[in-house]
Amino acid sequence: MKEDKVKLNDYRAEIMLDEDYQPTQVQTSLDELLDYLLNEMTVLERVSIQRKMPKQSDKRQLIKAILTIRPAGSVTEELVEMVDGMLQNEIMSKTITSHERLPREDSSYPGVPIISVWNGDIATLKIDAIVNAANSQMEGCFVPFHNCIDNVIHNAAGIQLREDCSKIMHMQGHIEDTADAKLTRAYNLPSKYVIHTVGPIVSGKMLTNQDKEALEKTYEACLNLVKESGLIKSIAFCSISTGVFGFPFEPAAKIALKTVAKWLEENPDCIDHVVFNTFGDEATRIYKTLINDWKE
Repeated sequence: MKEDKVKLNDYRAEIMLDEDYQPTQVQTSLDELLDYLLNEMTVLERVSIQRKMPKQSDKRQLIKAILTIRPAGSVTEELVEMVDGMLQNEIMSKTITSHERLPREDSSYPGVPIISVWNGDIATLKIDAIVNAANSQMEGCFVPFHNCIDNVIHNAAGIQLREDCSKIMHMQGHIEDTADAKLTRAYNLPSKYVIHTVGPIVSGKMLTNQDKEALEKTYEACLNLVKESGLIKSIAFCSISTGVFGFPFEPAAKIALKTVAKWLEENPDCIDHVVFNTFGDEATRIYKTLINDWKE
């Protein structure tokens, strides 16, 4: 039996979900920010970072590593401003893609009028909400340079994202169950919100019907949260549970497409645009083939 979970209305005001966030636009020196972060680190944390640093490292990489291992709490306004300033400066050099400019798919797939498949970096997509494939701690990845979407999203959003997630999990009092989801603001990301969800972990074992059902419920949880919030009309899904979680990609894509199509049919006019973010040529091919050859 699942433990009681904290619901949207329980934490909505606590993380100021309904307030627009305006990132700081100040010019931040990497030297200044690095000195600040190093001064608050323990000796053990410094040793841990040094062991994980790439051979060809620089100040920005070191800052990224420190922010990755930094636990929630003790966040000062000064630190927030410095990190925001750095991230806002970086985003100016990135190519930001608006979801409105993405082509829509054209086939017999039920959700086709509002469906896009996009091969790109979800952290550079301007859209109402992006989905983050989180771990059960729900506070982001704490492993420097770990190649997971959780790390990518938290690194680009800034330290407030972990703060919000920590507040929610403190209120809940236990780790997140598989197939549940939580909603936060997106801070320095081009999107407005992030939906954090925990999909099933398949790594090292055979795919079961229970895994498939859990993934279906994970997509449903994200969509239900969209409807409940009343804030979101466009959403971008990452490939939940694939990658480091080990769910085979094509079965995962079939479940994603089937679940989204069913939900859209049952909840007409709730969402204007659904983007399946593929991040890879082979993944893109699989999604497009499944949509073009759709059979229930």
